[in-house]
Amino acid sequence: MRAKTDWPRFLMASIVGAILVFVLDVAWHGTIAADMYADYPSRAADEIKSLMPFLFLTYIIQLPVFCYLYLRIYRERSLTKALWWGAWGGYFVVIPNEQFFVGIPNMGWDLLGMQVGEGIVMMMILMTVFELAYRPRPTAGVILGVEPAQIEWVRFLVTCAVGSVLIFVIDMAFHGVLAPKWFPGIYPSPDFPHRAQEESAKLVPFLSTTYVVQLTMFCFMFLKMYPERGWGNAVWWGVWGALFIFIPNLQIFVSLRGYTWTMIGIQVVEGVALPVMMIAFFELLYRPKLRAAS
Repeated sequence: MRAKTDWPRFLMASIVGAILVFVLDVAWHGTIAADMYADYPSRAADEIKSLMPFLFLTYIIQLPVFCYLYLRIYRERSLTKALWWGAWGGYFVVIPNEQFFVGIPNMGWDLLGMQVGEGIVMMMILMTVFELAYRPRPTAGVILGVEPAQIEWVRFLVTCAVGSVLIFVIDMAFHGVLAPKWFPGIYPSPDFPHRAQEESAKLVPFLSTTYVVQLTMFCFMFLKMYPERGWGNAVWWGVWGALFIFIPNLQIFVSLRGYTWTMIGIQVVEGVALPVMMIAFFELLYRPKLRAAS
């Protein structure tokens, strides 16, 4: 059983929080931490400025969805749970930064660490605002349903690890071999920045770890939000959950030189297909013995 979402109040609280975080985030990266981007392969300032409405739109979509995930994962709310979701859910949101880090030249560990830490803090601020501001009407009611089952951690982690490695291999093959052959001169664009091949190769173990962590968290969210499971729920979460994961790519697109709309279009199709494959693999193979409600 979980509370129904009071949509007018939900949207008001989450959008106010999203606007606040957008303003803070832009001020942080554009002013306070601007010197850390001195060697970053950024777009020209005028080009970034023209994309700011698009960037704002990504926040207005991403952060209410983040708040909605909180309501689905934590059926009983509290400020402590909101902050905890802001912390680990916030890390989930910034994992794409770690993946881009492997390929972007002149991006050091200090810049990545700042982005990850600041991203988590921003999500915690968002959840504090949302938890304090969202007060659904008592008449909103509840939704009856299956309670989340106890997770059998060994089987869960093994299933997620195997599926994550499979997705990692497919993704590397697509970006490194297939896409350049299928879209010559377009993917990647001729002026898209790259680390030196030897440098990127040393970071592959780190990159593979980000996939295992990200996709394990993705499957964990599926179990929490859809305890009844089923192929329909798995595919649906694979699609809309994948689009949520992809939003940071759109935000990186605003600032990264040589990142084209065509590349985004190709990536969004592949970026949805792979999480759907992952969650289908998980739904097929994860068969816990334990079914007691937690």
